[in-house]
Amino acid sequence: MAEFIYEATDLQGDVKKGTVSASGKDEAMEIIRSENLTILSIEESKDKTKNATKGRVKLVEKLLFFDHMGKMLTAGLSLADTLDSLVQDAETKVFKTVIEDLKYNVESGNKLSDTMKKYPYIFTPLIVKMMEIGETSGTISENTVLIKDQVQKSYDLRKKVIGALMYPAIIVSIMLIVSIGLIIFVFPQLSGLFKGSGESLPLPTQIMIDLSNILTHYGLEVLILIIILIFVFRALLRLPQAKYAWNVISVKIPIVGEIIKKINVTNFSRTLGNLLKSGIPINQSITIVKDTVSNEAYKKIIIELGASVERGDQISPTLSKYPKLFPNLATRMIAVGDKTGNTSEMLLSVAEFYQNQVDDTLANLSVIIEPLMLFVMGGGVLLIALSVIAPIYQMTGSIGSTSGTSAASGAGGNAPAK
Repeated sequence: MAEFIYEATDLQGDVKKGTVSASGKDEAMEIIRSENLTILSIEESKDKTKNATKGRVKLVEKLLFFDHMGKMLTAGLSLADTLDSLVQDAETKVFKTVIEDLKYNVESGNKLSDTMKKYPYIFTPLIVKMMEIGETSGTISENTVLIKDQVQKSYDLRKKVIGALMYPAIIVSIMLIVSIGLIIFVFPQLSGLFKGSGESLPLPTQIMIDLSNILTHYGLEVLILIIILIFVFRALLRLPQAKYAWNVISVKIPIVGEIIKKINVTNFSRTLGNLLKSGIPINQSITIVKDTVSNEAYKKIIIELGASVERGDQISPTLSKYPKLFPNLATRMIAVGDKTGNTSEMLLSVAEFYQNQVDDTLANLSVIIEPLMLFVMGGGVLLIALSVIAPIYQMTGSIGSTSGTSAASGAGGNAPAK
């Protein structure tokens, strides 16, 4: 089946634009004529969006798109005019192609949300559903603002995480580079000296020399093995069971686990709160939240939550069964929302509370992990120092002992006979 773009007039003389799927041009023309339309032009669609459907767009681009879109719609511009303006603002070729397709389909009478479904790597199920509800209820400008806020929070969080991890990553990278440089270039020079002494080497020195030999003679093989292990690990994480086990373990890691937990609680609460606020029924909202959550441990709980809500239960009882993933304070706040009928606002309050906690933790992350980094770096420096100094001290002691023995023997041999 091919897709054909046509332009035609109806019985009243109004021009209509649209697309039709058919096995050939003749069949497409028959379909159009069967709708009492007079064809002005028809051509097979050159699928410019084929590559765009697999392309990814930076989060900041999506943020600007929804920010400008929300402002223009609120100001009273039509959706088609808004998209036409946004085409000019697009920075990348992929996103420009996508927006052009959105504009074309809107002008052809199709829903914006239906066209967004063609680009799952760009527009998540959450965005599509909120846009669909906005189109149905006539609140597209308000829902676009909600989408923009959602994307803004995700962008801010990602930026803060990257910023917080930058300093530790630089320090660890420098430490690894220096250590590998010493092992590859310095220890091979020292190993001959140490072995030539005939003394048994201390354990730290022997470990460093063995590492030096491995990296010097099998460096390429070691690098290939590391790359293979990384790919194997990533492949394993695609398996639901392995990903679930890793997600459960990651939540238990000191410091990092607390951050992961708070980020997931924040994302869950904000997403569900915004969906309910936009008018989406709770059953559908929970299904969408499940599709947007990447952590399998939380996804399992959300699936259970969906089943309990289907039975008529409230949100808080299910979440309260998992205090290690949903803190008691969060479930108590949500329980208040359940009782007062103000669940969406309370969910957003929970999201705001834990977002502030995440922000504070990330802002002080370098201070929090600095003792750990000093311990690791100190241990590395101590190992290298012992590896070099211990055998030198041992050799010096051995030479001194030998000299003392020789001197004593010489003195005894020259003593006068009585």
